[in-house]
Amino acid sequence: MILFVLLLFPLFVFAQSFEQLEKRLAQINTIKVSFVQRTKYTWRTKEDVAKGFFYAQKGGKFRIEYEQPEKMIIVSDGREVVLYYPAQGNALIDSMEKNQSPVVESLLLVSKPLGEVFDLVGEIERDGKNFFVLKPKVNDEFFHRVLVHADRDGTPRLVRIEEKDGTITEIEFLEVRTNFSPSQGLFKLQLPSNVKVKRVY
Repeated sequence: MILFVLLLFPLFVFAQSFEQLEKRLAQINTIKVSFVQRTKYTWRTKEDVAKGFFYAQKGGKFRIEYEQPEKMIIVSDGREVVLYYPAQGNALIDSMEKNQSPVVESLLLVSKPLGEVFDLVGEIERDGKNFFVLKPKVNDEFFHRVLVHADRDGTPRLVRIEEKDGTITEIEFLEVRTNFSPSQGLFKLQLPSNVKVKRVY
């Protein structure tokens, strides 16, 4: 009986921890993150590193400001998404409907419940950190599985996205601020008059 309890205890703690992560994400209405993004491709040895800031609000609104390796701003009001490249002086506008992914909406846009999008299939340890192993419930064209490391209060700190073609993207959350009041223009982008704009929908 004692052995049985000892075997069950880690599973109980594991389930509790994941439940805490789900609960924490459900409580977030707005989020601001400073991040480092590392991407590894199967066809090259050197990884791509990007740094910037990420803002999101439930309902599909978000803003990503890449500072390195080059300036790029991606903004969505929930209906359209705008990609703006200041150095090149051009911008691309597309509909959010064509660019939606339940995986991204759940983990980064805090717009879908975690348990609605993913099945929890296990937990692994890497570099001294425990990761939840999540697999999309619906067959996804791109994503194979996602690993999530969270701190004790359930706030995500590292997300590792493994794609079916072997591409691996790790997003490390350096600073996280939640449930702030966004400024009126945060999820809108006023493009300079000389920017070349291309609509693709």
